[in-house]
Amino acid sequence: MKPAGSKNVVAICNPKLMSTFKSLSDLMDIQYKIFELREDLHEADTLLVDKECFELIERSHDVSKVRIVMISEDNILAKLLELVGVSKVETLVIGVDPGNTLINYVIFANNVLLGYGSLKKFQDLAEVLSKIRNSLHPGRVVIKVGVSPAGFWESYMSEVLRIVKEDRYTLVLVDESSTTDVCPMTYVGRKDLKNPDLRACINIALKEGFMKITY
Repeated sequence: MKPAGSKNVVAICNPKLMSTFKSLSDLMDIQYKIFELREDLHEADTLLVDKECFELIERSHDVSKVRIVMISEDNILAKLLELVGVSKVETLVIGVDPGNTLINYVIFANNVLLGYGSLKKFQDLAEVLSKIRNSLHPGRVVIKVGVSPAGFWESYMSEVLRIVKEDRYTLVLVDESSTTDVCPMTYVGRKDLKNPDLRACINIALKEGFMKITY
């Protein structure tokens, strides 16, 4: 776990990578300052930097007293997780709230909020999970699907079972009752998501299930 009061300074020249960094930091609730002045390095504990910016900074600044974390598209997930204390992802958990036309989801790496969104097909979610799994190499992947009397989940089950079997994931069915209520505060990351469907996904991800299928 990062020390209390540690200061992160960021210098990422690649615009796409910087955009990804901002989005993930917002999700994980990582505090940081954009590098502007020499004094920023003096106050920093960690400098998060891509190769291009690092080469520019080290030409005119002393970086020997700050911890350097090199960020790239291949390692950004792992490096940011390390900042919040996760050195190894044991479990990737996906909370899914199937709707009439959209599949809402959230993704947790261990206990850290890593992503959320809405898709039309489970195959699209499977592609998202495949990229994250290849980046983080979790011990296991658990997909938790909310089950309600409305029955929207039933129309997706054949596709879900196929994906779970092909990719060797674990499927857990979760009672969706009361999942739009306030989310527990036990996870790491943003706690202010207003969308009730996303709140349901978080609660589904963090709730015990009543049926588990593992291949």
